[in-house]
Amino acid sequence: MITAKTPPPVFNLLHNASETKDVKWVDGVKTALSNEIKTPFPFNTLVLSVNYHTRTDGLLLLEAQVRRGRKWSRFYKLGLFSRDFQSSFPAQQDAFGHVDTDCLVLEPEAEAFRYRLSLYGDMEVDLLASSITNSRLDEPLGGEAQGCFNARVEPVSQLCVKHKDRRRICSPAALTMALNYFGAKTDVLRVMKEVFDPASGIYGNWIFNTACAARYGMESFVRRFASLRELPEFVNQNSLVLASVGYKKGELSNAAIAATPGHLVLITGYEDGKIWTADPAAATDGKVIRPYDAREFSRVWLKNKRGVSYIVRKK
Repeated sequence: MITAKTPPPVFNLLHNASETKDVKWVDGVKTALSNEIKTPFPFNTLVLSVNYHTRTDGLLLLEAQVRRGRKWSRFYKLGLFSRDFQSSFPAQQDAFGHVDTDCLVLEPEAEAFRYRLSLYGDMEVDLLASSITNSRLDEPLGGEAQGCFNARVEPVSQLCVKHKDRRRICSPAALTMALNYFGAKTDVLRVMKEVFDPASGIYGNWIFNTACAARYGMESFVRRFASLRELPEFVNQNSLVLASVGYKKGELSNAAIAATPGHLVLITGYEDGKIWTADPAAATDGKVIRPYDAREFSRVWLKNKRGVSYIVRKK
């Protein structure tokens, strides 16, 4: 039984080639199936993220399969990737669960999973990560980030971008700030094109945003946090966190927007009960950099959005 005293069920993994037990070649397509990965608790959400490279027209299909009891589900398609194109897939739903764009949602929980990679041409995988959780637990762990750090990023307001979708581009705007901090020298309009998911019509497909960051020479993957204490490991001169927040009016003081069911901000630092962010929803570039109260930020990120984020860091 999960209780309030139980650590939040969050499980993050970086995978390696030794996990694949079955590699086959069929009609020029290389398929690699992982070993069964048993999780320390039953889970009801799974996100996979992948970094890859191809010089020509290589293709990559990312899939996942889950086990409940002795029965395995079918393979769910999570993303199709290439150098110039990527896409999610139409609705996939059955007795195990459904794919919500970039996240596999299960009902009831599963106990294990495995992934399958199908590669064509000169496609090579550099990194594969998984993040799972069980959303039954309501409260995150307490605690604050220890120490002090604040990255000085070049601010970008999504509302100042000259594009009809500027109100829907918090993820590419935040990602642009992170990439430029590490020397990428890109811009929001370019990143928008690189992360756009034509199947769902959105810019916020997380596995496409992490794959985009990797194309700029970064290492990037989805990760769930359970406590602000984890921040120093991932918010430093070599790494930044892009966090999903959701809140009602009055839940986040000094917020760039009064309320939102889901919005992405770049965490740039922490100190003395504050979380420093670059919030792309600010009305102007000059108002993007802003501190949030750590307790309030913990609630709107770790509780309301269950700590979901993605990491962008130097290799």
